[in-house]
Amino acid sequence: MISVSNPVLVRSRCSRSELKGVSIMFWGLILCLICSFSIWTNLRTLSHHTSLIKSEDDMKREPLCRKLPDGVDYCEIEGDIRIEANTSTIYVFTPDERLGPNSTTSWRTKPYIRWYIQRNVKLWKVQIVRYSERENYNVKCKHDKYHTAPAILFSVGGQVGNYYHSFSDVIFPLYTTSYRFQRDVHFLASDYQGWWINKFQDIFNVLTRHPIVDIDNECWEVHCYKKMVVGLKYHVDLVVDDRSVSEYSTGVSMQNFRHLLRDAYSLERKTSISRQRGSTSPRLMIVSRKKTRVILNQEEISQVAREVGFEVVLADDVSTFDVPRFANLVNSCDVLMGIHGAGLTNMLFLPDNAVLIQLIPFGELSVIARIDYRDPTPGMNIQYLEYEISANESTLSHQYPIDHPVLRDPGSIHKKGWYAMSSVYLDNQNVTVDVGKLSATLVQAMKLLVRN
Repeated sequence: MISVSNPVLVRSRCSRSELKGVSIMFWGLILCLICSFSIWTNLRTLSHHTSLIKSEDDMKREPLCRKLPDGVDYCEIEGDIRIEANTSTIYVFTPDERLGPNSTTSWRTKPYIRWYIQRNVKLWKVQIVRYSERENYNVKCKHDKYHTAPAILFSVGGQVGNYYHSFSDVIFPLYTTSYRFQRDVHFLASDYQGWWINKFQDIFNVLTRHPIVDIDNECWEVHCYKKMVVGLKYHVDLVVDDRSVSEYSTGVSMQNFRHLLRDAYSLERKTSISRQRGSTSPRLMIVSRKKTRVILNQEEISQVAREVGFEVVLADDVSTFDVPRFANLVNSCDVLMGIHGAGLTNMLFLPDNAVLIQLIPFGELSVIARIDYRDPTPGMNIQYLEYEISANESTLSHQYPIDHPVLRDPGSIHKKGWYAMSSVYLDNQNVTVDVGKLSATLVQAMKLLVRN
């Protein structure tokens, strides 16, 4: 007799079997996820350790000091750093295993951005010392000379006697190099010049909250740091460009630098006057020179500027000895005009949307003039105009016959080198500007103010 199972019982058994299968699949899936997560975590950890090993290897190969693209000496150092001023040596004590048998262990470095300047710039030595050899060096740090803040060592020698080079060679590169430290950084000034430090003390006060150290005179002291920079980062004069990518990430910009200058000197005007009918006349400052490249008809130029609608302010480059006063005077103006020279550096203090007018001396000097004063203006949010002096407007036309190379072929004088060129075109000419031609440039400056 054949027995037939209860259909309900069969369905019940099948349901339990299906549930059992689903349960096995569920827990199997959970187990797979756990294993996958474990494998992923291990791989991630292995990858992390691999990257650390690579970083340490890279660190062994990466030199402490190097040449920047423009030939500038630059060092970034971390670790056990000890500065011995009386030998101009920076010692870096390092574990033996960090150094390979062929590792470079010493560098001579010039902490100034102009590699070709030889005078008044001391060379410093960066010396790596293995831990196993440290007993051979008597450079121990006293408690009050062990610093937690980082340091930047730089030279205030070289060309800092020139107002333009004060900013282009030291102050602006010091800003770009130090800004990431947010004022908690020691400035170690080599080739120290007290008069120069005092002249720009207001700017240094917004860059660091620590006193500036005359490091060359710390002869009987050893200063110790965990991090320091030797030299200043430099790319282009008064420009932060695409080659300064690492500085961009820290907020470095020419506009930010100008904001710091406004804070340093309490400059009131951020934006130039917007010239409208019936409003106050915009102010035009004419910066004159007293020794070379003198504008001989300055009064005549002033009269034409007044006829165009400007209020004229006269100043000379000697006024820059009192930087706070002169910075505020420039900031009160809407247009700054002058012949190529250090006085035009005061464009840094102009309000935004102001106009710079550069008179370029005769002698094919436009390339030099534009690098110095045209190229920085976009980053400053300043408008730029120029006026080129002709041979007839230059006193050189009275000193040389018309067919002389100085007048006929300035390029041939340039080929003789900087000193041959500068002795003629920079140091030995004055100008009488054609006011009829210059008036068109003044009208254009007025239109730029109206447009803004």
